[in-house]
Amino acid sequence: MFRCHCFRAMLAGCLSLLTLSVNAADVGRTSVDTDPVQIEKFYFLFHPVCWRSFGEMPPAGADKELWASCYQRELVVNEQQKQFISDMPQNAVLIVFPIGESAAMRELEEHASQTLGRRCLIVRRQGWDPPAAWAELKNPIEQFLLQPNLPGREEFISPVPPEIRGQLESELREAWQLNRRPNWNTGLLEVAYYSRMCAEDIRQELVARKLEYDPATVRSEAFGEGFEQCAMTWKQMLVPYLGLSHPAENRFDLSVSGAPFLVNATLLERIELPDQVRLYLWRSEDDRLVAMYARAWCRMRDPAIFSKIPVDGMRLEVRETHNQQLWPDPDAAVLALTLNDGHLAVPVFNGIRRDHHWLAAVGTADEPCYLIADGISVDDFRERLVKAAITPLDPPKNPMQNP
Repeated sequence: MFRCHCFRAMLAGCLSLLTLSVNAADVGRTSVDTDPVQIEKFYFLFHPVCWRSFGEMPPAGADKELWASCYQRELVVNEQQKQFISDMPQNAVLIVFPIGESAAMRELEEHASQTLGRRCLIVRRQGWDPPAAWAELKNPIEQFLLQPNLPGREEFISPVPPEIRGQLESELREAWQLNRRPNWNTGLLEVAYYSRMCAEDIRQELVARKLEYDPATVRSEAFGEGFEQCAMTWKQMLVPYLGLSHPAENRFDLSVSGAPFLVNATLLERIELPDQVRLYLWRSEDDRLVAMYARAWCRMRDPAIFSKIPVDGMRLEVRETHNQQLWPDPDAAVLALTLNDGHLAVPVFNGIRRDHHWLAAVGTADEPCYLIADGISVDDFRERLVKAAITPLDPPKNPMQNP
């Protein structure tokens, strides 16, 4: 099995490249004098060129074999994305979140713009992080809500219009009072505030381009890189902020993952479970079964939830994206998976950077957890996972004082 050190380097590079590629909603503005178009489908393409931005040779310290595999998959997937764009129906819109300014990224943007015209929106709003010092605070979200003069607070909210600031703060306060978790990460603020502003940019541009849609019926899909990273994170809140009634489904075939056990894996099924939970089931290149639970979307108020999986009679490992083993023999004491009465509690991936410190290799509830099994049939594995109870793990603690 490959080691996945290179994916950490890729993610760090993507974060630095992000500020180069996002800068207010560009969307290739053109005057629209034609008739309105009724849109039935939104496609969200997130950060599609990562490995190629660094070049064919891996950075120092990266796993060369894994880097080569991911690089080659990205080459193939980028071509598939271009073909997908060429084949898009006339009632669909592509919304691109580019990353970096590499030749490969520009080529993909140009292909989308030339092929789709006004139905291609390229979002270039610049993202912004909460002050790094907030991560050292005890209960930083509580401090953000209770201290109007918190150092760096005014600078953080300054890109947001006053009326939207109030809406976001009310939403955050409600979510905190419902859940009251002391370990919420400040990354939640980044995802929520940026997603809300991007939704405003997209909504306004759709109107300007006379692209009309019914939020109750329109459907959407998301893809890009990493499959379980940005391609999930940046659509989780964006879709409900756009007012859509249905979540965006993630597509593995048009995405790239840095997880070594997903290199050349075959997606067997994406299963819709109750409460907008999705179960992804793959067969890996070495013929093992791989699965992951994820929310189809997630709002600030949604609680962390766990799937209680029966593990008796099954050879099972749980690993995170960077290939650290979390169960049965954790590589580091950083994610406590609990086993009670033969059932393993595995977090359902939220994707909003709320329940863990995102820059750490492994966090708490919000780290993607992959279930890797062998010696079991697909049908048996699938049945166990589909029938597993999905609930909050325990009652919320540490209520906020003076809300």
